[in-house]
Amino acid sequence: MKRISIIAFSVIILCFSVFSASAVDYKCSEETVSNAVYLENLNSGAVVYEKNSDQQSYPASTTKIMTFVITAENVSDLDQTTVTIKQDVISGLDPESTVMGLSAHVGEQVSVRDLLYGLMLPSGNDAALVLADYVGGGIPGFAEKMNAKAAELGCTNTHFTNPHGLYDPDHYTTAHDMALIAKHAMSIPDFMEICNTVYYTPNGFDTLHNTNYMIDPNAEGGAYYYEYTQGIKTGYLDEAGKCLVTSSDKDGDKYICVCLGAAFSYEENVNYAMKDTAKLYGWAYDNLGVQTVYGTEDSLASVDVKYVRNGRILSAVPEKAITAFLPNDYDKNKLAVEVNCPEQVEAPVTKGDVLGTVSVKYEDLDLGVTNLVSAEDIERDISPLEVFVTENTTLVIVLATSLILIIVLAVVLISAGRRRKARRKSRSARRYRNY
Repeated sequence: MKRISIIAFSVIILCFSVFSASAVDYKCSEETVSNAVYLENLNSGAVVYEKNSDQQSYPASTTKIMTFVITAENVSDLDQTTVTIKQDVISGLDPESTVMGLSAHVGEQVSVRDLLYGLMLPSGNDAALVLADYVGGGIPGFAEKMNAKAAELGCTNTHFTNPHGLYDPDHYTTAHDMALIAKHAMSIPDFMEICNTVYYTPNGFDTLHNTNYMIDPNAEGGAYYYEYTQGIKTGYLDEAGKCLVTSSDKDGDKYICVCLGAAFSYEENVNYAMKDTAKLYGWAYDNLGVQTVYGTEDSLASVDVKYVRNGRILSAVPEKAITAFLPNDYDKNKLAVEVNCPEQVEAPVTKGDVLGTVSVKYEDLDLGVTNLVSAEDIERDISPLEVFVTENTTLVIVLATSLILIIVLAVVLISAGRRRKARRKSRSARRYRNY
């Protein structure tokens, strides 16, 4: 009888996907104000919350993440490379535009590193223009590099026309694409150090202050501070609303969050992009994590063992724990388990011997395939003769019966021969007596 036992199986429910479509419904209970949101766990690649993440949006100054990328990938030495500040490059900016103060340093040499700090902390549009002129020969050439890089990173609905993010109807991205850009930027040396700095003072400049209040416990009375936040970039335009790209790290559990298009009024003066981000990080850390779906002690199949007395059943367990990034209260009834294992194995069996494989899914998330191994040692305790008799009972009976018949026949033949010989002797003796 087949003894392979399937632990759980259910109809797969299509809800989310680990990449752009999703594989698991992470059941986020939080309401967000931002028009477009993307939240991804960086350890697992699981997209745990999306809202209009592929909808075209204006990125405002989150554009400067790509400006940093293009600059850093075209300048080999950020400290030793300096740029002369030209009046014609920075002229024309709105007086209310956010700047690092380069107008007071026209004709001076400023290092690319200081310009990047000015780009990312106070969101200096002047720094963006200077870097675009130096690296791209002007805005058109720099924008061309930006768009080429976006295409390389897999951004399918992004188009840049400038390095600072000031309004242009043809300058747009999506929350999903912006996450792709930010994740690449995070891999570049110096990026996270710069964008996660609260205060920085370039040589000869006033101190620069980061506009991301989520990393500064003293900004706005700590109203937006979230201790696990790291960087990355804020943005705001009337046409774009409040925008924010951040990452977070709590004991090695990392996320990236993009919020675009959060409505803002100066009367209310609440940055809902920051509020949404803190709310989503808190929910994720409280409710999601790496779950051990099946441990190395969990029996996923039962297998008959040959060549042992009284019959033995061997438990097949995972060679390695089967884990997945899931809600803490995930529904085990939604696990789909497929076991590929023989019905019977021969003793001896050693603990850890590979018996077969098991594949596991949760909803539409494939958790992979792992080996099933023996949970214990089982010795053979039946002799070879017993094994032969056990496996060939009918043959043994036939052979034994044949042997008995042969013996009986031999006895009968021998007896018959002896009787014939005795009769011959008797007849011979009678003939002699007659003479």
